Amino acid sequence: MSDKDYRVSLFKEEDFERRKCPKCGTWFWTLGDHRTCGETPCQEYDFIGHPPTAKRFKLREMREAFLTFLEKRGHKRIPRYPIVARWRDDVFFTQASIYPFQPWVVSGVEKPPANPLAISQPCVRFNDIHNVGRTGQHFTMFEMMAHHAFNYPKKKVYFKDRTVELCHEFMTSRLKVDAKALTYKEALWSGGGNSGPCFEVILGGAEAATLVFMMNKEVDGKPVPMGIQVVDTGYGLERLTWISQGTPSAYEAVFGEVLSSLKESSGVSAEEKVLQEYSRVAGLTKVETARDIREIRLEVAKRIGIAYQDLLEAIMPLENLYVLCDHTRALMFLLADGVVPSNVREGYFARLLIRRAIRAIETLDLEQTLDEIIAMQLDMFRNDFPELEENRESMARIVKIEEERYSDTLAKGMAIVTRLEEKVKAEGGKIGIDQLVELYDSHGLNPEMVSEFAKEKIEIPDDFYGRVAARHETPEVEEEIKRELPTGLPATKLRVYEDEQKREFTAKVVAIKGNIVVLDQTYFYPEGGGQEPDHGTIGWNRVVDVQRSGGSVLHFTEGKLKVKKGQKVECEIDWKRRVNLMRNHTATHLVLAVAREILGKHVWQAGAHKSETEGRLDITHYDNLKPEEKERIERRVNEIILADIPLKKSFIPREEAERRFGFRLYQGGAVPGEMVRVVQIPGLDVEACGGTHCDRTGQVGTFKMLRTKRIQDGVLRLEYAAGRPAVDEMLKESSMRAEIAEILGTTIEQMSESVKHLSSERKELRKEVERLKREKMTILAQGTDKRTGAPQGIEAGGVWVFTHVVSGGMSDLVSLAGELIGGGKAVAILGAEGETASIAVGRSEGVNLDCREIIGEGVALIGGKGGGKPDFAQGGGPNIAGVKAAVEKMKEAALSKLRAGAN
Repeated sequence: MSDKDYRVSLFKEEDFERRKCPKCGTWFWTLGDHRTCGETPCQEYDFIGHPPTAKRFKLREMREAFLTFLEKRGHKRIPRYPIVARWRDDVFFTQASIYPFQPWVVSGVEKPPANPLAISQPCVRFNDIHNVGRTGQHFTMFEMMAHHAFNYPKKKVYFKDRTVELCHEFMTSRLKVDAKALTYKEALWSGGGNSGPCFEVILGGAEAATLVFMMNKEVDGKPVPMGIQVVDTGYGLERLTWISQGTPSAYEAVFGEVLSSLKESSGVSAEEKVLQEYSRVAGLTKVETARDIREIRLEVAKRIGIAYQDLLEAIMPLENLYVLCDHTRALMFLLADGVVPSNVREGYFARLLIRRAIRAIETLDLEQTLDEIIAMQLDMFRNDFPELEENRESMARIVKIEEERYSDTLAKGMAIVTRLEEKVKAEGGKIGIDQLVELYDSHGLNPEMVSEFAKEKIEIPDDFYGRVAARHETPEVEEEIKRELPTGLPATKLRVYEDEQKREFTAKVVAIKGNIVVLDQTYFYPEGGGQEPDHGTIGWNRVVDVQRSGGSVLHFTEGKLKVKKGQKVECEIDWKRRVNLMRNHTATHLVLAVAREILGKHVWQAGAHKSETEGRLDITHYDNLKPEEKERIERRVNEIILADIPLKKSFIPREEAERRFGFRLYQGGAVPGEMVRVVQIPGLDVEACGGTHCDRTGQVGTFKMLRTKRIQDGVLRLEYAAGRPAVDEMLKESSMRAEIAEILGTTIEQMSESVKHLSSERKELRKEVERLKREKMTILAQGTDKRTGAPQGIEAGGVWVFTHVVSGGMSDLVSLAGELIGGGKAVAILGAEGETASIAVGRSEGVNLDCREIIGEGVALIGGKGGGKPDFAQGGGPNIAGVKAAVEKMKEAALSKLRAGAN
């Protein structure tokens, strides 16, 4: 950029001087005697212990001071946007104050909620998660205070001059900072496809604000002037609060009562001098690796004159406290904004924070549980963000479940790590970064756990959590199987939204391509938004599919075409299909609203499909649906249907829709365009939706929940039917109940008691069968089966080898093996002839024989596969006739090894 891009009126009027930093080579503007640009690492932090502001601000005081200052200068204060960027499909989270306005406002499609505006926007970033708590200043969650102005070609608000004036006035007038203490560094900024010059505002060695002048957009990798020039500022709330307090670290300034309480509970403290020097040295260092952290610690130890190990003992407990405060604060916002912990998408990051936080609690040996600490954060923030309080109960429930899952992970962890360690060792390697990431992603085992469970020392990368976060930070675009549709055809006026009750209409054929008919206008609904297309007729041709291609609506017909281009044709929609689609689609809205009502506000739509016969809705939820919850949802949906509530359907400007209804609009994901079609069921549900719907809930008729299942971690699938298909399902169930009652020889009313009685008898019979099996196994183990005359075991190399073939399955072999090898040195080689073939090899402790090698001798004879551990291996296959031969071959192999002196 040219230096002209950085010459603003304030600098000229106040006689600022432009200088070049001798250390980093950056140009900057100053009134003071600054020899460098003033920012670390060119200069150490000098505000620690000596804050440059006239007052020490608390977090909420700094936020209020900023927003009030701007309100008095013509800006409208707007509430925060969700921390989950649901209006965008390219990112998961809001990472800067400009994110809510990209792409729609910045591109000119949507109007801003105010112009100019002021906001304090909570953001999360996970790229530096491994540095949180260790550098004195890194956070995963932070608030970016900002003022934004959107300058249209014929309506300019303000740009560079006024932006710099406002910043300078806030710093010097409101915060009472000496103007000579400030420097304005010239820089370039880019993000979200936009770019422009910017000033980094430096105070006391730290970047306190960034003033971006968004002027270009990226087109084919090149900057092109934007139609709208945007003022994009970012003032770090946490950073400014820290500067104003001059505390030894940003954490001490930001975490307030929560940190104080946890310090008291844990008994953790550290000398102020240690923390001050640590933050100063960390500020001078670009922290990227474990070596950087070690260098910081060594330098701090040298400065304050203590041993390196003494420094570690002093700061590591504090680092865990800082991590705990940061992660619980971030979790409060994530969970409140509807993130359900899981191993995919947004949920992955919530679980990452939860498990790191639990680890910190364990390391500190705190009495408080994770949900209690999040509740402390809620108490601290509820006056500033009252909407957080609405989800307190749901947050606590989710965190409790995650704590239980973490405990289960720990219980299974040792066996998982042991198996992996044996595997990589057999391959001549050891557990490394790839295995650590896989253990974390697939099993939830963090590297610290792995290190505890592993026999050999594990090298844990210092940036491990940054690496795993980077693997998941960009939403994966699902590979859609897209049909090759013709393009360049005449446009069609889509009129379905004008009258969803229209059954017949006349239109003109404007194009024909193969079996595809394009009309000048149509009331057929083209497939989209998870809803299948309409069917019907055009003239004498049957329409079997409808798709959209650009501005054209393509009607796919079957059979020989009986229409011609230019001809006017009578069109009719398959009304039975349309009605069923409308019912199932409307039911989908009802199910989502009721699921949120019954299960909690964390419920969001994760996917949906509406067909003629049933609907399917995927929702975010942390558990399977309980029978009573399923019944409550079904009952409540039917109550709403009976209430016959009228739906409201209208096209609304995006900005107005978001302002009126919030971001719950985007249940189905990001919606393009300036106008948004909003479907509202008053008092229940509001969504941006382009499907066809009933006019009243009563038209849905009736509702029946068909099935529910967990399709992935954190996502539950609900399948249901509405209208006639729902009635058909109810009649089918009724018929089945009558048939079962007849089989049981009872009435439908008494059927439940009869089934309970049968179930009780079955349990008793199973117990008796298991008892008889155990007796049989004991007899077999003694080698005195009087029915079969099974031989005694064979001794080889001081080890008894037992072989038996039984009728049954693998569970029988496991039980029998336990009996056979339980009394001294023994090997059991067993087979079972059941529905399939099963073989097993087990050995007692102290026998030098690898059962996996022996099982390998037999699996080919039963046409299957095998595996296991050195002390027990098993296999299965379809060839039941080969079981005896497999057992015999495995016996010979075992005897050969034992006689060769294996023991």
